Amino acid sequence: MPISSHGEAHHLPPGWALEQAAEEQGDNPDLTSITDRAWELAHQAQERESERHDEYDDPDEGGEG
Repeated sequence: MPISSHGEAHHLPPGWALEQAAEEQGDNPDLTSITDRAWELAHQAQERESERHDEYDDPDEGGEG
């Protein structure tokens, strides 16, 4: 399932990504930058998940092919 773009104001990134982004902000939280960073983290996680699945499908990488 694709993750929604941060351009859609009525959608928020996943909670785990918001928490991680807020922790990265430290003592000076900024809601906009937290949300942007959370979307970035969520997209990175989705890409890693897709790459992991692709690895299993690639016969050169030991996958089914």
